[in-house]
Amino acid sequence: MKINIIPLVSETANEKLSGEFTNKIRENLKGNELFVSSKESDINLFAIVTGGTESKFREIFQRFSPPYILIFNEYNNSLPAAIEILSFLRKNGKDAELIDLKDLSDEFLRKRFPLAGKTIGTIGEPSDWLIASTYSDETFEKTFKIKVKHIDIKESFEAFEKADAAEAENLAKDFAKNAGKLIGRDIEDIARAFKFYIALKEIIKRHSLDIISVRCFDIIKPLNTTGCIALSKLNSEGITASCEGDLPAAISMEVAKIVSGKPGFMANVSYLSDHESGVKVNFAHCTVPVSLVSAYALRTHFETGKGVGIEGKIGEGDVTVLRIGGKELKEASVATGYAVKTEFSNNRCRTQLDVEFDKKVKEYFLKNPLGNHHIIIKGDYKKELSEFLTNAGIKVII
Repeated sequence: MKINIIPLVSETANEKLSGEFTNKIRENLKGNELFVSSKESDINLFAIVTGGTESKFREIFQRFSPPYILIFNEYNNSLPAAIEILSFLRKNGKDAELIDLKDLSDEFLRKRFPLAGKTIGTIGEPSDWLIASTYSDETFEKTFKIKVKHIDIKESFEAFEKADAAEAENLAKDFAKNAGKLIGRDIEDIARAFKFYIALKEIIKRHSLDIISVRCFDIIKPLNTTGCIALSKLNSEGITASCEGDLPAAISMEVAKIVSGKPGFMANVSYLSDHESGVKVNFAHCTVPVSLVSAYALRTHFETGKGVGIEGKIGEGDVTVLRIGGKELKEASVATGYAVKTEFSNNRCRTQLDVEFDKKVKEYFLKNPLGNHHIIIKGDYKKELSEFLTNAGIKVII
């Protein structure tokens, strides 16, 4: 992470205090790239060296993006000034927090800004129906210190045409060999899907992307394929990739991967129904990381009947469901449930999973959801995810 230290010292104080304070920050943050200037960076730390610096802060703070991290120590009226500055920022609706210099560490910054310095690429803009899942680039940068890069969908078309057909066919044969069934699909269909995977790998390399999201419905007609296999393989390889240009879902997937070490299944909330003392929710989507499933079959994409959709079998057991959203992406839902035997339906997306939850989850989905797409990971990670999100300044609402 690139960290900018902005020392603030009063006019009457000894300038030596500023250097001492800055050097202590350097000692505490040896694992990062630090510099002292007024230039915007991944993370900006305001070193409140002395009292009498409140007006100085007010003059410069708007040059920098929030959150405003105010570092204080026990001497020279540092804390009184920091408290006044924090009060000023809160009064004006700004995101800010105080950190004691002795608590500042590389570990603290990793927990507070776990995605800092990463780049998420949106290949095509978010799908038109994602009316609750579209945020400004500034919101992602403010909340997660992550950069958003916009890539024209046509760039993926050009990369597709240049993709090595022989490589795609070899990948398709291996993928098909491990599939339980090919239902209405053949090697040629699967090879076209792998050409898009090769295209995405090229774009990821070209733009130095850490995470991607693809407006995948827009590739179906011009390329006569779908992105389901490409996204499945990327996620299985550890590259977070979401559908439909849903960036909050991609962020949720990345967080789930960091905490659990496993790829997530991005799914629609397809249906819910009461059961015994709780609620059963059906999740469904046409792609799933095959590293997450015990078996899979290859069918057409549900909505269009084209390309290749994946019917994955996730199996029974504990699962955790995550979604980040809300105002300024500062809220998250984290719920644990039990995946049960699921009967396949032709009237839903191809990978389907029924999960039983307690009653409060029904209230969340029907009264206060953070979006449609949710991320499912195998295992109970509620405690770990909740702690991770809280440290990152995200409020866990369920």
